Amino acid sequence: MNASGSVRQASEEEGSTRAGRNRPARASAYCALAAVAALGNLAGPAGWLNPGIFVGMAFLCSLVAVIAGHLGRFRGRRLGGEGRGLALAGLVTGWVVLLVCRVLLLAVVGVIAGLTLLVDSA
Repeated sequence: MNASGSVRQASEEEGSTRAGRNRPARASAYCALAAVAALGNLAGPAGWLNPGIFVGMAFLCSLVAVIAGHLGRFRGRRLGGEGRGLALAGLVTGWVVLLVCRVLLLAVVGVIAGLTLLVDSA
C-alpha cells in the first residue's frame, strides 16, 4: 500500500506541476486578454455602434484581472514563484486597461459637455 500510495502521490504532483497550480494567475492573464480584446473591438465597425458595452466589458474584465493578479502574486509567493510572472503580466495589463477606460470615459463626458455648450449657445 505504501508503494502504490507513493506512486499515486508522485503522479498527482507531476500532473499538478504540468497544469499549473496558480489558478488566479491564469485567470488574471485570461481576463486581461479579454479586456484588451474588448477594447480592440472599438476599432471595428461593431464597436462604434455601442461603444459603452465594449468599454464596460473591458472595465469589468480588467477589474477582475487586477484582483486575480494580486491573488496570483500572493499565491505564487507561497508556491515558490510559480505563476508570479503571469500574474504580474495580468496585473499590469489590467491597470493599463483601467487607465484607458477612464480616459475614454472622460473623453465621452467632455464631448457631451462640449455639445451641450454648443446647443445652449445657439
